[in-house]
Amino acid sequence: MSKNPRIALKQVILIQYSSLSAKEKKVADYILQNLHLVFALPINDLAEKAEVSSATIVRFSQHLGFSGFQDLKNQMVEEVKEEINPEERFKLLVPDGNAVETVIRVAENEVKNINLTIENISPQLFKEFIDYLRKSSCINTLGIGISSILARLAAYLLNQAGLKTQFLPKEEHYFEEKLINLSKKDTLLAFSLPPYSKETISAVKFCYDRGLTCLAISDKPGAPIVKYSHCFLTANTKNIMFTNSIAAVAVLLNAIATDLALLNKKKVVLHLDLIDQLEKNGYLT
Repeated sequence: MSKNPRIALKQVILIQYSSLSAKEKKVADYILQNLHLVFALPINDLAEKAEVSSATIVRFSQHLGFSGFQDLKNQMVEEVKEEINPEERFKLLVPDGNAVETVIRVAENEVKNINLTIENISPQLFKEFIDYLRKSSCINTLGIGISSILARLAAYLLNQAGLKTQFLPKEEHYFEEKLINLSKKDTLLAFSLPPYSKETISAVKFCYDRGLTCLAISDKPGAPIVKYSHCFLTANTKNIMFTNSIAAVAVLLNAIATDLALLNKKKVVLHLDLIDQLEKNGYLT
């Protein structure tokens, strides 16, 4: 396709609509009215429903900048997959029995997530996020499900970067029972990915209302947790499976820790020297 793939198909059709032939406009009208159904139709069925020939549909597709109807259809499938819930999206996948192809598809998806995360990150927000972390006397990380794994990773990386950080696991206590002991100098770093945990949101709101600094990492600016955060960062987490992908979040955390380590270089070097000494003395064996 020669058009910008970032432009939604509906917009492409509307932009080109006035230049379409009368028969092509019939195809355009049918697609615009049935966008969530057309992707599943063979070309002959679409031709019958739009009351045109298959050749007209091919010409229509090429007029929009696609190589043919299949190329147009692929675009429709991708857009529909973006809008439906992850479980339904997973059902659309067709196994090909090739393990190497699966590896390639997953890798391509992760690269896309990372690139989109980089493109959408705000330098100003990133700096503000870093500043909040540096000013904190103790950073407390939390999350539920896969977000819990990310919270634990964040605690490890931030400690390596020289910041006092602790992971708050979800055990027999409610988060609030642990958070009530935090001071106003502490910072809460929460992770919230779809489906957004009500308990995580409640925990962040609890700290936010008490005047603690609350930071969040989620998948989009409109995520519920953002409302109770003083600063937030987002990462693309779309996955081939119906769970969240965490590759882009891991890259983001690594970048945060690296930036903090560079800003806190003397302390990090001292920390590394102490670890090395402990190992030499047999404490870490």
